[in-house]
Amino acid sequence: MSEEKKVKWLHEFEVNKTVKKEVSEDGKDESGEPIKITKQIEEKVPVKFCLKRPNRRLYEDADLFYGVRLSEGIKEGLLTKTLLAKRFSNDGGTMSEAEKDDYAIAYEKLTTVENKIQRAQINLEKIPEEEKTEKLRELMKEALELRYDLQTIENEQSSLFDQTAESRAKNKTILWWVLFLSFMDEEGERVPVFGDGIYEEKLAKYDEYEENDDLFWNEAIRKLAYYVSFWESGQIENPEDFESIDKMFAQAEKPEPEEKAEEEPEPKKPRAKRKTTKKKAKVAAEG
Repeated sequence: MSEEKKVKWLHEFEVNKTVKKEVSEDGKDESGEPIKITKQIEEKVPVKFCLKRPNRRLYEDADLFYGVRLSEGIKEGLLTKTLLAKRFSNDGGTMSEAEKDDYAIAYEKLTTVENKIQRAQINLEKIPEEEKTEKLRELMKEALELRYDLQTIENEQSSLFDQTAESRAKNKTILWWVLFLSFMDEEGERVPVFGDGIYEEKLAKYDEYEENDDLFWNEAIRKLAYYVSFWESGQIENPEDFESIDKMFAQAEKPEPEEKAEEEPEPKKPRAKRKTTKKKAKVAAEG
């Protein structure tokens, strides 16, 4: 990796763009004379995108943008997280008594199961290896189900804070970073994806790409927003972190396997296979 890349760029990736290309091939006319036949074909050409490493000026501009959007949200009547938490506290908390009981029971069960897993791994009971493996498998499955239940409850509670002034300001700031950090290779140069200019001008270009609903730009913007969201939250910083996110994105985009066909008892003819696909990700930001 060059020193320039280390300093100026956070991450690079490619998106395939379908382009039309004219090709000529040898042929013959009706009289058998040799001629050149020209036709158009489509081929995929990789286009490189990259995220610029922000400097001090960009960080300051982003902080100012966040502050302005936070103030706007409060003026429009959105509560801050602190005020919303206080309101929930005055009303007895974000969870009902039944939800609190469910959470406590699931947490207690998970603690018990994890203790059993540790004991089984040490094999204090000196049970045969095959029996130990089966027991661990069952305990691991139970622990996963309990963790899922706890995560579901926690996600439901955190979603209550999604419509706060801070949440709105953060979503808009993520979009701001996407607009100002995104570059692409074009004719040997790296140019801003959303053009030069101020925020409103870049946002207009972003809206133009979205309205055109072009598959190439849909994928490019989706990836840019995906990487920036992780980076802005502090979850990724170095090239190794971005490589891990690359793998996660590829896995998320991987189509689900077709469901196995089921046979009807009468007549014995397999049903048609049904294929499910994942929804496309979209940048969550208000206009």
